[in-house]
Amino acid sequence: MAADNQQYDELAKQYGFAPVPESVSRLTQLVAQQYADLDEIAAVIQSDPVLTKRLLRVANSHATCEAEYTIDTVEQAIMRYGMGGALILAMGTPLALALQKAFQTMIGLKLEQFPAHQLVGVNGEHMRGSIGFSGKVNGHVYLRMTLQSSRSVAASIFGCKPEEMNNADEIRDAIGELLNIMTGNFKSNLCDSGLDCKLEPPKVGITDDYSTPIERGGGIERIAFRAGSIHPFVEVTANPWHG
Repeated sequence: MAADNQQYDELAKQYGFAPVPESVSRLTQLVAQQYADLDEIAAVIQSDPVLTKRLLRVANSHATCEAEYTIDTVEQAIMRYGMGGALILAMGTPLALALQKAFQTMIGLKLEQFPAHQLVGVNGEHMRGSIGFSGKVNGHVYLRMTLQSSRSVAASIFGCKPEEMNNADEIRDAIGELLNIMTGNFKSNLCDSGLDCKLEPPKVGITDDYSTPIERGGGIERIAFRAGSIHPFVEVTANPWHG
């Protein structure tokens, strides 16, 4: 795990985003243990206000704001969602870093993370990419963005102007490659933490369905980003120790 933390620190210096906090690293180590102590996990989460806020957001996934939360303490969230919620919490930061790295290395775009509830214009048809993973942990990662954002991203990858990017297959291929790189880094992080898994081929297409099936026994987290007019967001849902 020390080597993994060092890799994150190097990426943070190179691309200008924050390294993984010690509390997240510790939480990841704990959830990788099938018989981890839930009290110890709760203590790690409670020691970090950011982790606490994220756990409550995961536990109240159907709420649109904090005023609608029906679960408002770490103890309640852990009792109701157990290791599934803690797993999603531990996976969120590596997933965010993986997406930031993919955008930075492929198209030189620095993504800024911001609260998902501030997303605007995310309705109607959009581009959705998904990759499933299975093994010690089962789940899916979804990458969504507007059609215009998808066209702009594909144009950057192919080195042309967005208005010249009209081939739907090429746009899907570009988003699929971006998703492959992102989840490849993410998978490496999971395996380094003891959550061995393998990836399925990516699926990319246009949809107007924003519903996300939650893995049984797991949870879901949405993480939003922006860079100019491009507003991608990712969702991860997983079930711990399925295998």
